[in-house]
Amino acid sequence: MGRPVLLLVFILLLPAVAAQDCGSVLTELRGFTSPLLSSQPEFAQVKQDVLLLLYSRERGACGPDMAGFASLTLEYLREAHEAYLLMSSGVLSERRSGVERLVEAANLLAEMESYASTLGPVAEDAVFAAREGRRGLLLAQGMSSERMAEESPGTREKLEHLELAIMSYEAADALQAKSLEVRRQNLEERYTADMAEAARHLEEASIRLRRAVELRDAFPGFIDAYALAREARLELLRAGELYSLHREEEMLRQVESSLSTAQEIYTTSRRRILLLFALVAAVLTSLSVYIQSRIRSWERDNHECSLGNELVGV
Repeated sequence: MGRPVLLLVFILLLPAVAAQDCGSVLTELRGFTSPLLSSQPEFAQVKQDVLLLLYSRERGACGPDMAGFASLTLEYLREAHEAYLLMSSGVLSERRSGVERLVEAANLLAEMESYASTLGPVAEDAVFAAREGRRGLLLAQGMSSERMAEESPGTREKLEHLELAIMSYEAADALQAKSLEVRRQNLEERYTADMAEAARHLEEASIRLRRAVELRDAFPGFIDAYALAREARLELLRAGELYSLHREEEMLRQVESSLSTAQEIYTTSRRRILLLFALVAAVLTSLSVYIQSRIRSWERDNHECSLGNELVGV
């Protein structure tokens, strides 16, 4: 007799348990607030529709489907709220995390849809509004990221914003994703090519600069150091132009540091070469003066000798 009585009690209490679950969800859903509700009215519509479903049922009539649907709706709204806060951040990584949460929220939508088919038109409207609200958030993030890509001075930042815009558009099944992907690929190809060329110029400059440093204090090595430093400067200027084009600030600082070294070697070696030329010119001038004085002395002696011969002949 004990088992049948317990079974009967369990059966009688089962609707009350479901009703209690729905009551708890109803209280939480009713107290749910978020700036998301005013930013995307579809989410406010989701809350309103599900509350309407809960209020329209007697406490004992709230079955497992309704309880499951209400719980999923509350979880979905919370996920959308967290995603919205992340996507409103000025930090790119946080905005990406927000989009990723919305992408994952599609699984909750699918579960909600499976319950809605048994709960009637209001539940189906709630799922539709939830889907449209999610799509609206993703489209807004796509447009925002696309605008940030336009405004970003650096190419790497542009590419990161474009990638997030494409990710958002793809999650929203928006046509903009394809055209934006073509644009991103073109920009990435140009960036990759320019960075490879800049790296080659920087490597060539480094090779010449290291050799110039070795020869700068040697004689006559500083003459080669002058030529090497001059070539290194040209290579660094070409690399600097490419890094400046893409706003690669860290690489630009490296180029400027190397340019400073190349300029110092170039200036010092040039000064030594000019001094060497001055010394050579002075030596040659002195030698020329000496030779000319010797020639004049010889001519004078020769002239006096000729005069002496003439006198003797007379």
